[in-house]
Amino acid sequence: MAAPRDTVDNPLRKTPSQTRALRTVDTLFEAATRILASEGEAGFTTNRIAERAGFSIGTLYQYFPSKEAIVVALVRRHRDRVLRELDVMLDRCVAGEYGAEHALRMYLRHIVDAFGRGQKAQRLLARLGWQLDAPAAIVAAMDDGAERIRCALARLDDPELPVPDAPTLYMLTRAVIGAVRSAAVEESAMLDDPRFEEALFRMVWGLMHRPAGRA
Repeated sequence: MAAPRDTVDNPLRKTPSQTRALRTVDTLFEAATRILASEGEAGFTTNRIAERAGFSIGTLYQYFPSKEAIVVALVRRHRDRVLRELDVMLDRCVAGEYGAEHALRMYLRHIVDAFGRGQKAQRLLARLGWQLDAPAAIVAAMDDGAERIRCALARLDDPELPVPDAPTLYMLTRAVIGAVRSAAVEESAMLDDPRFEEALFRMVWGLMHRPAGRA
């Protein structure tokens, strides 16, 4: 499955602005996700998506030039939602609702869930999206996530959890996302193994945590 350059730069043929158009795109997204979950990549065609959504193929093509464009748009939509949810978690930690260790565990659990723990559709999206999405968009998303973490740690101002330097933060974000994405792309059982999540936690916590009295 290969996508043309304009598909990854701008997957939507036109941006929906009115309520009806937004509902149409949401319905197409829902239909595409259900097909990925029930039929896999083999059943993922524009005709099948339009049929499942209850629209004509012409309606689908008003918004998406291809099935590849739908995948890219779905991946970016999902990524944006995950980042918003992670922001809420970070804000709650800074506000003192729970400690940093608990916040990190929740953060990592959310990342693993986002890549499809127990969800066939999300795992397929991770695999197809990595093949199709623009490298610049993927890097920008990881840099954005790293900056959100850096800002949250600065606001937390905990001497036992200082803001990592740029190389450490870069390495940690790439290591976590790389490991989780690899598990999804390889269709590995790791995503459903609690030891995988625990290993991610130990790696991140071990590099970031500075117990009191430690130089």
